[in-house]
Amino acid sequence: MSDQTTSTWYFFLLVGLCGILYFPYLGNTPFFDKGEPREALAVQDIVQRGEWLFPLKRASAIPSKPPLFHWSAAVVAKVTGKLDETTIRFPSALYATLGVLFVYVLGRKLYGGAVGLLAGAILATTMIYSDQALSARVDMTLCVFVTLSLIVFYALYRGFLTHSLWYFALYALVGIGTLAKGPLGILLPGLVMAVFLAVKRRWDLVLKFALHPGVIITLLLAVGWYGLAITRGGEGFVDRQLLQENLKRFFGGSGHSHPVYYYFSYLFSLGLPWSLFLPFMLWDVFQRGARGDDDRLFFKSWFLVMFVFFSLSAGKRPVYLLPLYPPLALLLAAWVYHHGVSTGARLILYHIVAGIAVLTGALLLVITIGAIWNHEPGWFFGPIASLLKPKDRANLLVVQDALDTFGAVFTAVSFLSAVLWLALGRAFWLGKIRQAALLLVFISVSLGFISRAIVIPVIAASKSYRDFVMNMEQRIKPETAVYLFGEFNSDPVVFYHGKVIEPLERPLAEVAAKIGVGKDYLIMPEQTWKEIEQIRPALTPPLLQSKGKGAEGDAPLVLVQINLS
Repeated sequence: MSDQTTSTWYFFLLVGLCGILYFPYLGNTPFFDKGEPREALAVQDIVQRGEWLFPLKRASAIPSKPPLFHWSAAVVAKVTGKLDETTIRFPSALYATLGVLFVYVLGRKLYGGAVGLLAGAILATTMIYSDQALSARVDMTLCVFVTLSLIVFYALYRGFLTHSLWYFALYALVGIGTLAKGPLGILLPGLVMAVFLAVKRRWDLVLKFALHPGVIITLLLAVGWYGLAITRGGEGFVDRQLLQENLKRFFGGSGHSHPVYYYFSYLFSLGLPWSLFLPFMLWDVFQRGARGDDDRLFFKSWFLVMFVFFSLSAGKRPVYLLPLYPPLALLLAAWVYHHGVSTGARLILYHIVAGIAVLTGALLLVITIGAIWNHEPGWFFGPIASLLKPKDRANLLVVQDALDTFGAVFTAVSFLSAVLWLALGRAFWLGKIRQAALLLVFISVSLGFISRAIVIPVIAASKSYRDFVMNMEQRIKPETAVYLFGEFNSDPVVFYHGKVIEPLERPLAEVAAKIGVGKDYLIMPEQTWKEIEQIRPALTPPLLQSKGKGAEGDAPLVLVQINLS
């Protein structure tokens, strides 16, 4: 088989892997957290009002991020004629797939097709990457454009791309990246490029990239949109997107503040299941010296610069680490493929990892046997539930019921996972790292099925307001006035309603006096309704009550009639 044919097969293998991991689950869960409905409202504004340049939430509120993700989702909605969870999440899955393929292309060019294939598979199956591929958030969009910018830069540096137009493509990618999540689209790739060239002492290239005419493209794309947005949004836009989301987030004062060491644990937890390799790989890669060859130096610079940057920022969220994982995937793939025979202390450490894998496999085997014996796949939650807090126990019982519903499917997947984990333990015990890497890919697929097809949809159903709003739509006429009252995250309610719902800004006692038979409707948290019942104990029960309890699991909603005339 020729190299070209092999490369084509590898390419489509990765497309198939992403197709299995991401696209079947795009519409599997309703919106149930705080972030996705917030971005969905901006997409809804584009589709409904045609506000492409400066989309707003609820047709009035300034969104927290630039519109590249929202434009992408709106295009999908326009093409398909649908505006739902699938179309809004689709750009993240598409961008994630493109990121995987470009990592493969670079890995193939540097190390050969097998390493490129493994690098793409590692990235595709890394927990944080696959999670964000299914999320209607801007983080995957930023990650992919930062990744593409740095890949094009390094291809230019190495001479893989020689045509002068590729320089302009680089600056266009950087400019587009700013439309994903603001100045980070320029800052992150710019810092990596500058540090790498400084370490190499290529001051001539620093000047060449800094003074290239393509910089004008970046400025036109980034400053151009921001300038137009400022003319539309004024001081509110500057405060929301530039000050709060960037300067205040970095220097403190805009929430999510954590200590400088906050990301050390998340680097490994978000990198599962590949975190099993990560400590060994990082030790081997960095003990070879700060520089090493150009390829390793570039990937190490990419990883370290971003990790240090985000660690120094006062505002921290785990998802910010997402752009670190493409270079880690390339470093890890090269490390796995060129791994030699393990002896001494390293083999002992592999034996410890093998023990963890075997214990995991044994536990899954016990779960499988218990499910066959008891005919209840979720039987193992019983002993765990007594150890948890009431809120967590309730979520666990919901998942247990879901597992029981899936029956034989869950049992089969559990058995397959047990076999894979036991095989992984054997591979680590023998020091067969390539075999262990292949097994981790299959383990990731099985874990993805369990979490996205069984566990997460059940949790989502217990938190989402979608069914509540759909039931409300069947009960009331389209022209009926609906209002919001009380403190709760109403973004998902507004999105599923499909049009703006005005908040009712009146004292509780006044609202309580007007509840009853009327032509208007009021949505409020159950807790607020209980407070109203204390004022008027004889009120009839609400027309509707939601099963979903909101993102925090503490805000079920009710629908009541009210006479506001």
